[in-house]
Formats: sequence, structure tokens, C-alpha cells
Amino acid sequence: MKIKKHIEINWRIFRKAVDQKLNESDQFEFDAWLVDAIENQNYFVKAKKFHEKQKHAGTPEAIDHLPAFNAFVKQTKVKSHFRMRQLQVAATIALVLTTSIIGYFVLNPVPDFHSLAKTAPIKAKAGQVELQLSTGEKVFIKKEGERLINESQVNIKKEENTVDYLAFNQEKKKHEGYNTINVPRGTNFKVILSDSTVVWLNAESSITYPVQFTTNVRKVKISGEAHFKVAHNKEKPFIVETGLTKIQVLGTVFNVKAYKSQDEIFTTLVEGKVLIDNGLGDHVVIKPNEQAISGTSPKLRVKIIDVDQEIAWRKGMFNFEDEKLSDILDELSHWYDLKIFYESSDLKKVQFTGGLERYENLNQLLELFELTKSVKFLVKEDAILVKKYE
Repeated sequence: MKIKKHIEINWRIFRKAVDQKLNESDQFEFDAWLVDAIENQNYFVKAKKFHEKQKHAGTPEAIDHLPAFNAFVKQTKVKSHFRMRQLQVAATIALVLTTSIIGYFVLNPVPDFHSLAKTAPIKAKAGQVELQLSTGEKVFIKKEGERLINESQVNIKKEENTVDYLAFNQEKKKHEGYNTINVPRGTNFKVILSDSTVVWLNAESSITYPVQFTTNVRKVKISGEAHFKVAHNKEKPFIVETGLTKIQVLGTVFNVKAYKSQDEIFTTLVEGKVLIDNGLGDHVVIKPNEQAISGTSPKLRVKIIDVDQEIAWRKGMFNFEDEKLSDILDELSHWYDLKIFYESSDLKKVQFTGGLERYENLNQLLELFELTKSVKFLVKEDAILVKKYE
């Protein structure tokens, strides 16, 4: 009988976690320990309860309380794989309830991870698109599609999953309110603005825009990823804002990726010209097949890009070429509603090439990655643990 070798944990990381000062390597070590065994997950559930009890009893949080911790160990009767010397400095273990994997497992005590072969196909999970009207009212756009109240000139096209504002352009009365579209994970959405500009929104993206463009500048704000086909109007430049970055165009086709999970904003030009201002004192004009990258650096970076690959999402595809695994899984998580954990930070840097239709099950792509014998994927409901291939 083969005995499983469990991952041991260095309790030093728990002392740092109390002050939420875990560095990246410590965080990965802790995450790997937590998902290594269901006993570890259950242990933290008990630890949390014990800590709450100690708090209500007036025990200061900033001091190590060895007697209290020993009582906790005795109370929970833990058969741990911990080093006893390290246990003695772990009195504050129960304080650790951070926003990463701990909270996930405390709230969701679930079975062990399984290999892809033993896992049901991972399918995309489409939510409902939310439209926030200028009145503040929020309306969920159902697939059936109905004319919305309060903004009576807005059309929802069922067959195209689209909101259409063109009717406002025909009116003499000015409408100065703003609307916001919020697209959840697992779906795309199209907005036709009052000037005929078409915007395609990727999963987990949003756009805020005027119901009718009434000034000399057409300005919208986005987060996430959006693909624009801007209606030409020489007298009214079109501006896209995302964070500090501003993208100014006259009439063009371009893509903006600005997810909050990323430190950088990527503007890719398909047709025309755009001017990008990073809000930090630098600006650049890019040409078709170029991508401008803005981030925390005061300087913008420009590189040649494969446009078809960059905007593959518009055609319902994922395409990756020599991309880091962390970037690939981050993009996939917007569609498949996944939580991703890594056994080691080095695994994030492994590069892959591959493609997948968005509506196919994700297992197919992950199995292709496993064939490289670089990584192994373990799945548990909506969580994926990335391990080194053994």
C-alpha cells in the first residue's frame, strides 16, 4: 500500500498572515498546504470558530497565547503533519482568515480535488447582463428581450443579444443621462450607441456611456475588455477612458483590454489611428497591428501584434501562442467562472500554445496542456489547482 506524503506547513507564514503581510511565495506555500488534504481545510474551519470564541472572551489578538492554542489543539484532536517545534509558535493560527483560498474553503467545505479524467466537463456559466438606467434603476436583460421601461427608446434585440440606442439619434429632444452595461462571466454583449458606434463587450466587462451624445466629445468609460467600431465623425472625437488611460479616435476599429486583475491596459488597433494618453505624462499614436501597453510605468510601450489572435474572442475563440499559464487561466476564468490556485509560483510562468472554442468544455484544452508533462490540473467544482506534473 502506497502511503501519501502530505505537504508540511511552515507555521511562520501564519504569523505573517495575521497582519496580512504574506509575500507571494509564502502565499503559494500556504495555499498548497490547505488544498493538500480535506483534514487541513476542516482544521481551519475549527480554527476560525475557536478564534471567534477567544475574541468574544476578550483575548487580545496581537499576542501569542500558547496555553490557549494548546487547548485548541487538544479540543480539536488534530492528527497533524505539522512540526511540533513550529506548532509552539502558532498560537495565532486561528486569526488567519484572509481573502484568498482560506475564505473559499471555510465557506465551501468540499471534497478533495480530482484529476481531469475523473471530472465532469467544465462548461461556461452564462449569467444575466445588467443594464443600469439613468434613473438608477437596474434591469436584467433576459434572453427573451422586451422593450425596457423608463428608457422607452432603447431596443433589445433578442437574436443579437444587443442593446440599440440608434432611435435616440433621430430625436430632437436631448437626453443627457448615462447608462451602464455590466456583463457577467460566461457571456458577451453588444451595444449600439446613439452615434452608430458598435461596442462588443467581453465577459466580466462594463461600459458607461451617454444615452445620447450631446456635446462635442463622445466619451465612454470601460472596464474589462471591449472591441470598438467607432462611427466616423470628424467634428466629434471619440474618447475611451479606463483608469488613467485615455484613447482618442476619429473613426476606427480597436480593442481595449483593461481587467482589474491585470496591472496593465492593452490597446490593440485593427483599423485607423488612435492616440493613447496614459495619464502619467506620456502619449503615443499607434497604427494597425500595433498594441500600446500602459501601466504603472510613466512610459507607454508599443509592440507589433497578431490582431486576429488578440481579438479571437470576438469570433468565439480562445487563441494562445507562447503565453504564460497565469495569463491563459486568468482569461479562461472570465468565461468559465473558475478560481485558480497554484502549487508553486514557478508554474505561472510556464508557456503554452493552444486554442479552444468558447462553448466547448474546458477539459479539452487543459488535457492538451497536460500532454506537455509540465503541469497537472486537479479540479474541485469551480476551483482548479495547478500542480507540477509527476
